[in-house]
Amino acid sequence: MIYVYAITEAPAAVPAGLRAVERAGLAAVVGDEVLEAEPEAFLEHERVVEALMAEQPVLPARFGTTFASDSEIEAVLEAQAASLRNRLTKVEGCVELSVRPPHETQDRVLAGLARAQRPSPRGDATTYLVPTAEAPAFAARARHLKLSCTGPWPPYSFVDEPQTLADALPSRINADPESVEKGLVQLVLTIVELLRQLMERQALHRIDAGGLDAEQIERLDRTFMLLEERMEELKEHFGLEAADLNLDLGPLGRLL
Repeated sequence: MIYVYAITEAPAAVPAGLRAVERAGLAAVVGDEVLEAEPEAFLEHERVVEALMAEQPVLPARFGTTFASDSEIEAVLEAQAASLRNRLTKVEGCVELSVRPPHETQDRVLAGLARAQRPSPRGDATTYLVPTAEAPAFAARARHLKLSCTGPWPPYSFVDEPQTLADALPSRINADPESVEKGLVQLVLTIVELLRQLMERQALHRIDAGGLDAEQIERLDRTFMLLEERMEELKEHFGLEAADLNLDLGPLGRLL
């Protein structure tokens, strides 16, 4: 199986260890190793897409997109060449930012800085396609309106016009529900553990500085103990070890 990270124009600036399948002036950046549904793989997929974005416009593929052969990918690139080029033009030089909650003022004030916008599938946010140069101003305006703004991200929400990227790339998703659930739980527990350690260190600093009384220290101890017990229960339930929460961030080293 061949794992697809993104589509871009040919020739592609391909990260080390990957290769490009080219046809009709387009390139699919692929790997011969299929990524499994686990947190480190999600991060690796995102790292590759962001590295590609630094060099050229890309249409990021969904995590888990695979094909049986190069010839299958070549056929899709040739059949969908015009549509894929149009979408590459649309996202060129742009990033994705998500703002919540959605409301009328948000649209009026922020839309002028964006190239396109659309509601999130759940309707609890609005996602914007924003030129990279405008992203800082966009985020500052959102903060001024007391809105939550996340990003910038690769333009995942804007690759599916006029049709879905799944239609352009008839992918096979290599992720069974059980594996996906375990991978997401692993990622969530990793974040919780990171926050727990940060809070614990901050509490120790305050204790050393004499900023907490005996009652507050006792309450903190009880809170951290209960949180650790709950973490152990969840790790046991999902078959995870402490080492599973220490994600490898590549050049940055281990997370914890």
